[in-house]
Order: sequence, then C-alpha cells, then structure tokens
Amino acid sequence: MNDESVTDLLARLSAGQTDAAWREFLERYSAAIMHTVRRHEGDPERATDCFLHACSALNDDGFRRLLSYRPDGPARFRTWLMAVVSNLCIDWRRKQDGRIRPLQAVAHLPELDQLVYRHIYQRGLSRAQCLQTLKPQFPDLTEQQLAAINARLFALLTPQQRFQSSARHGATISLDGGSTLDDGGLSGQLEEPAPGPDVLALQAQQQSRLQAALARLPPQQRLLLRLRFEQDLTLAEVARLTRQPDPFRVNRQIQAALAALADLMEPDEPRRSAKRPLPSV
Repeated sequence: MNDESVTDLLARLSAGQTDAAWREFLERYSAAIMHTVRRHEGDPERATDCFLHACSALNDDGFRRLLSYRPDGPARFRTWLMAVVSNLCIDWRRKQDGRIRPLQAVAHLPELDQLVYRHIYQRGLSRAQCLQTLKPQFPDLTEQQLAAINARLFALLTPQQRFQSSARHGATISLDGGSTLDDGGLSGQLEEPAPGPDVLALQAQQQSRLQAALARLPPQQRLLLRLRFEQDLTLAEVARLTRQPDPFRVNRQIQAALAALADLMEPDEPRRSAKRPLPSV
C-alpha cells in the first residue's frame, strides 16, 4: 500500500466512511498484525485474544491511534503500524499476566543465577538456548552447572509462578526444573516423514490455484475467509471485528464465499458444495 493509498484510507476513516475503510484496512493488514502478535504470543489461543485486543484498540475512539499517523513522518505506514501493534501486545500481556518482576529472593542470588532466571523464566529460553547465550560471558559454564542453577531457581518458584511462566511463553515446565523445549527429549527426536517431491509439487500447484482464486474474490469475501480460516477466529469474533450484526449472518456470508471460491477453483466442473464443519458460536 503506497503513501497515497494510506492517506486516502485515513481520510475516509476520518470523514466517517468507517465500515468500508475499516474492512479495507483489515483486508490489507490483518495478516501483518497477526504476524506481529505471534512474535509476542506463542500460544494460539492467547495470540487470538491478543490479535482481537490490538484490532479493537486500533478501532477505539474513532480510530484515534490510526489517525495519529503522519505521512510526512520518518516511518512508512506499515513499519509504524507494526510498532504500534507491538506496544499493544505488550500492554495486553501486562494486563493478562502483570508486569514481570524478579522474585525478591532472586535479587540476592549471584549474577549468574540471576541471568539464568532472566533467560529461562522471563524470556522463555530453553536450557540449551540459555547456555549458548551465556557462553560468551561465562565460557567455563557447563550443562551440568546450568542444570543445577536451574533446579535451585525452580525450587524458589511457587506452583502458580511455574504455571504462569509456562503459559507466558508457550512452554511446558517439567517437574525436574527443566523446560521441555529443545532439551533433546523424546519429542524432539521423533519427526514426521517428509513428503516426497510429487506430493510437494501437487501441494504447490494447489496452493497456487487457491491463491489465484482468492485474489479474484471480492475484498469483503476475501477478508471473511482470511479472518475465519487463516486467523482462526470464531464466528462471533469475526462478526464483532467486521461490525456484522450477528454470527449467523457471518456464517451465511462465509458459506457463500466458500461456494464462490469453489467455483473459481473448479470452473469447468459442476459446482461443488464447499461446506465445511464450523465450530459452534
């Protein structure tokens, strides 16, 4: 979206042409907003809630945040928007989890212990990542020493604090004081067999046809499909975000969009039913 298009979009939001302009904004930027959200929230459910929070905040007070953008400023609109969304994600996390503060007992530990606490329990790194991060500063640090420090830190945490740390970073904290992420456990050793070249070529062809068909849909239908299936929002969430009166109307519109998409992907064959089981509202 060039600067002229951004200026026109913001002007329409400011002039009260809000519904159409807001849908156009979501069509163009919802994927980028979700990408930024997922950098802050690894858990899919939390990411969805944070995405809705960010979109609602951009919508609040007559689009106050969006209208504060200055086209003659130093940043392009997309760069500026991602910075705004990133701050909204931080605010959302603080409201959900509270500000992350080190335990009082941790503040009296040696510097190395405090750094391990910061990397594993505040930043969500695995032990392997923590060791790699600390090696330049502590070249003699071993895996066994790090594991011992982690065990001491783990003993300082209450069960509630352990759970909050796990949920915050989408990790699972095991009972022995170690994160299950990237620690060489069984889950990291088992891999699904990779698809062969024929399967990959067919998948690429189907994906190309799907993207071409999506591009031919009207923007409103394209937006509904992306919010419902790419962003994995519920019908109620899609209705709220697109300012539809109820989820049932959204469901009918999505079914119509799926049918239109099926026609575009199978132009020479009889029309197929594109119905897909949808979660309850």
